[in-house]
Amino acid sequence: MEPAVKLVGEEEATGKCKEIYEELKKVLGFVPNTFKAMGHTPEFLESMINLDEVTRVAKGEIPRKYRDLICLAVSAANGCTYCVYAHAALAKQAGATDREIAEALACTAMMSAFNNYNKALGLKPDIKL
Repeated sequence: MEPAVKLVGEEEATGKCKEIYEELKKVLGFVPNTFKAMGHTPEFLESMINLDEVTRVAKGEIPRKYRDLICLAVSAANGCTYCVYAHAALAKQAGATDREIAEALACTAMMSAFNNYNKALGLKPDIKL
């Protein structure tokens, strides 16, 4: 399947987009296609990279491996194969095992089943926080 927009290749990138691509290549070794799609709107590209840095990459209470496992689970639930592959690889780089990735995906499948069942029935919460 072809993307809905032409990707902005590295040779076509100019200005802010080119600067961002060069930084991505330093950090990741390449420019992922998702960022090439965002290259049409460098301000959006920059804001998404910043959002990633302050939520997934920054040090916090949740270790990086678990942040990527969460991203993997959400990507699987949303049906984004591109992000499933990306976050499985990132989780492995952060120390996740194949077993941990499989367990995260099993939890995703289980919760998706419960969520769809409960939504279909229109169940109201009965657990207090």
